[in-house]
Amino acid sequence: MAAITPSSASTRSPFLGFTGGWLTFWLTVACATDMSLFGYDQGVFGGVVVSEDFLKVHDLEGPTKTTTLSTVTAIYDIGCFVGAVMAFTIGERLGRKSAILLGTTIMAVGTLIQTTSYSLPQIIIGRIILGIQTETASPQWRGKLVILEMMTNIAGYALVNWINYGLSFRGGPIAWRFPIAFQFVFIFTLWGTVPWLPESPRWLMAHQREAEAIEVLSCLEAKSIDDPYIRTLRNEI
Repeated sequence: MAAITPSSASTRSPFLGFTGGWLTFWLTVACATDMSLFGYDQGVFGGVVVSEDFLKVHDLEGPTKTTTLSTVTAIYDIGCFVGAVMAFTIGERLGRKSAILLGTTIMAVGTLIQTTSYSLPQIIIGRIILGIQTETASPQWRGKLVILEMMTNIAGYALVNWINYGLSFRGGPIAWRFPIAFQFVFIFTLWGTVPWLPESPRWLMAHQREAEAIEVLSCLEAKSIDDPYIRTLRNEI
């Protein structure tokens, strides 16, 4: 096996000094936020399309506008398709962190466009843009964290429905603009955590950045890069 040389980053404290369980905790926060945002985004438009103010502002009132309204709702899937294509092409070259940050930034643009929308083309563009958007855990935690991510996805979906329900009694612009704008809470959380978190060690290995991958593994396990367990993980990858 080739000699393992630590990267220059090993002389400082990478990932804000977090290692072991705490580093896994912050990775889980980022993943849970991302999944919550995904669930939230799936349900947010359900409360928007029944808002009288939204329908009036975008000239979607009345039975003759039903087809147009359904098209505006369904066109989100066009963005999802584009996002999926970007994920397996551009995303693999960028890396996991950069792909998440790019997707979140695109999502922020779509959210802003929809929140400030006063025309039908604007909301359609925002819907399309909004549609575009487990390797770092220890083995004993992976199953639990996958379940947690699914739970946070459902929690995000449930949250937006409660927000929509509560604001339905309020009416007016806030009844549909606020639920859309609330997505920025998730977006800002991702912007604040993902940049300093570790890259996927599997992705690093696949792109011939072995020293960095081993550094990530050692920080996640809170062990020396020369520890036999770290070497074993390296060999498995």
